[in-house]
Amino acid sequence: MTSRALTASLLAGCLATANVAAATESDAKDDPRMEPAEMMELADQRILVGLTEVADGYLAVGMRGHILRSTDGKAWTQVASPVRSMLVTLDFPTDSTGYIGGHDGVILKSSDGGQEWTLQHFDNAPQRPAIIYDLMFEDEETGFAVGSYGLILRTSDGGENWTPVETDLEFLGFHNSQIVRISDEMMLIVGEKGLAARSSDDGQTWEMLVSPYTGSFFGAIPDGQGGALIYGMRGRLYRIADVSAVETQSPMDYDPFMAANVDDPQVLAEMGWEYLETPTSESFFGATAMPDGSVTLVGNAGLIMTGNPDSRSWSVQTNPNGDTLAGVLPVNGELLTVGRQGVEWH
Repeated sequence: MTSRALTASLLAGCLATANVAAATESDAKDDPRMEPAEMMELADQRILVGLTEVADGYLAVGMRGHILRSTDGKAWTQVASPVRSMLVTLDFPTDSTGYIGGHDGVILKSSDGGQEWTLQHFDNAPQRPAIIYDLMFEDEETGFAVGSYGLILRTSDGGENWTPVETDLEFLGFHNSQIVRISDEMMLIVGEKGLAARSSDDGQTWEMLVSPYTGSFFGAIPDGQGGALIYGMRGRLYRIADVSAVETQSPMDYDPFMAANVDDPQVLAEMGWEYLETPTSESFFGATAMPDGSVTLVGNAGLIMTGNPDSRSWSVQTNPNGDTLAGVLPVNGELLTVGRQGVEWH
């Protein structure tokens, strides 16, 4: 699953916690964004942000509530969607059960592998728009949604009810970009203005990590050993070897206006972080682990960067049309991507 926080908003910008309430049938009928998405020709060539592999192929989501399916990644078919909000992220905890999140606090659910979707949740509060930037399900019943203004939601009943997780992180009002499980004991959230936070009690409470970066993080890739690669703005790529060992700080005492980037390798090591220099200053919006142990990151201006973090050897290519990419998957030696021009192969 690849989905990144702020990617939809950044794409929209490049291309042209909220008071969360459960969706009700009457509310949905009164909001034009909660009307079914229009079926459009060439939908696979319009803005797409989220991409994931499913049991029988691939699913992609994006602008105007578009949901697309493909068995081979080549031919795509638009399926019915109950909303017209921008859709951002997908997660399938089982072959049959899947979830989609997006703008207006939208969360959709499918119980048939992505053929049909129903609206579970939305938040149309105009004063502080809710955006679901990432979803992470432990199984088909238990999952999390994270997003704008410190939003963290949790469900334990397959999305029938979504409960806000109250944390001091909300005080900062930073957008949460992605949530990932690091190990059996640890979960990690990354986000706006260098935000990184961990939970060691299955997401009930969260601690803010001391971070070396003041720019936004858009995603993280767990390394399977209690650590993670964290990527974001301006080609920034960091590694944490052990998330559980990083020093924490109180969000109530944090002043983003006084924060500064830390570049000294020794100081970074003492903090539990490592900066991995990359040959680009373009922002990374999406990433995936490759079969050979390397990683591929995609982002602004059509950036595609592949390499091994251990050797710090990176190869960079650019999407020929220069259009921003938001998600990537390895498929039979090629790269399947989504972005401003929809589905593309590299």
